[in-house]
Amino acid sequence: MISNESSLKQLIDRISNLETFAYLFEFSEREFFITLLESININYDDFTAKYYHYDTGRQLHIAESEFGYVWISTHGLIARKKATTNRAVNSCLNQHIVISMLVKKAIEVVKDEKVYDIDSYGFGLLSELSPAIFHNMTFYIEVLCKAYLSLSGIQAQHGHKLQIIYQKTVEAMISNKHDDSLFQVSVLDPLYKIVNHVSSLPGDFKEQFIKYDDNPLDNTVILFDLASLTEMSTILEFSAEFITEYFYMGTETFYLKSNLYQRMLDKADTEEKKKRIQKLYPHLKKKDIE
Repeated sequence: MISNESSLKQLIDRISNLETFAYLFEFSEREFFITLLESININYDDFTAKYYHYDTGRQLHIAESEFGYVWISTHGLIARKKATTNRAVNSCLNQHIVISMLVKKAIEVVKDEKVYDIDSYGFGLLSELSPAIFHNMTFYIEVLCKAYLSLSGIQAQHGHKLQIIYQKTVEAMISNKHDDSLFQVSVLDPLYKIVNHVSSLPGDFKEQFIKYDDNPLDNTVILFDLASLTEMSTILEFSAEFITEYFYMGTETFYLKSNLYQRMLDKADTEEKKKRIQKLYPHLKKKDIE
């Protein structure tokens, strides 16, 4: 917080003396911020035309957020900071970026008609995307489950066995009464088919074999179907949104609101819709009856 002349002068000196730092600042008075800009030869009116200033020569980046803080970096353009204070959550959100980019690229390639030409760049790119998606998707499920366990106050096992980590997550979900919720239906349930596939691979398969392509009995292929890729992209967005909300909102997140099955039935305005819900989510119905 820059709230007096002394702290303002100190900040100006740090920039003028070419000290390297990147940090968030708040100014208690607008005049302090205007003085800062003018003292380092940045016109205030020019700044407010974009609300950011980037000087390649000085490697100086100043940007004002709509949320009331000012970002100042004398390193140049760099990332702002870690997403949260939880290491497991950060790991999950970082990996979400990686797998989301791969799926997005796969969608772009599939939409290109030239991909059907075996001599095209896109067709060859599929061979590179396939193992990358498989590798990063299995890792994402692992860190997603560990992030959920961490936020639920449960110590995740120090291992990488996907089936064990996923099962522990399901058990935690049930004991926390987080089942029969959007979290279960939109995140955990759809990911099970991948967990089940990995656990059923032959040859004493271990997850690290995916990373090193070290299991000759594994012939897993990624099907580049546009509808399936789009569905996976949606699941990824739901999962990252859930983890973020769980970190900031706790159990108040809408993803953990229970009794989803009955709420869906109550909203169904036709018998056909009700039958479809009963067909899609029989495991939720069974739990309610018990």
